Amino acid sequence: MDRRRAALFALVVFAVGTTVSIGVSGARPGTGQGVAPAVVQGVADLFALAAGMLLLRSADRPGGADRKLGGAVIAAVAVLALLDVESFAGASGGADIGAGFARLICLLVIVAVAGRLLATSRAPGRPRP
Repeated sequence: MDRRRAALFALVVFAVGTTVSIGVSGARPGTGQGVAPAVVQGVADLFALAAGMLLLRSADRPGGADRKLGGAVIAAVAVLALLDVESFAGASGGADIGAGFARLICLLVIVAVAGRLLATSRAPGRPRP
């Protein structure tokens, strides 16, 4: 398995983990969230970080296209992690529309990178586009 496929797999695991985290968080009352959603999201963030590192190390594409994608993923995961830490440790306890918008933008960046990897991936035996 090449690095791009491994990175794509890690981003899919990130998406599944984020979905599970949101589901666990939504199933609990707002005041009794506990640490389960944060732990699941933390594990998902580690998979996305691993995907970014794999893309940074990839030297297959000319012009550093994979490096740029890896940098975008790592930057988005860093912002997501900061938002998670702020919301977990924050004393405000209320909804923050700016943090939600920043989270949405970061998730869209990661989805765009996964889409780009999927669009440029190749099936075994087919030449690279």
